[in-house]
Amino acid sequence: MSLHRIPPPIRFMLLHGLVGFGLSAMFVAAVLWADPGGVGQLILKHGGFPVVAMLWFFSGLTFGSVQIGAAVMLQDGQDDAPRGGHRQRLESVSVPVRVRR
Repeated sequence: MSLHRIPPPIRFMLLHGLVGFGLSAMFVAAVLWADPGGVGQLILKHGGFPVVAMLWFFSGLTFGSVQIGAAVMLQDGQDDAPRGGHRQRLESVSVPVRVRR
């Protein structure tokens, strides 16, 4: 299936979600390389690949969600098609209403 056949809103979310997962991969690599507080060594020594995969996946969900949210908020809306229409005038009609005292 071609990427151009996917509807634009879905393509927008997929691409920005993939950017978030890429950022997540860099984050996990940085955590394992920098080894803050010995957590990288602990993960590699006792957890192995499943822990690294889970850390990447769940941080990818977070980074992807933030990336999609930021991309949506930074849209300027200039590429939207003009939404013209004809306004219909409403005639105001006074309707008498009885009020009890």
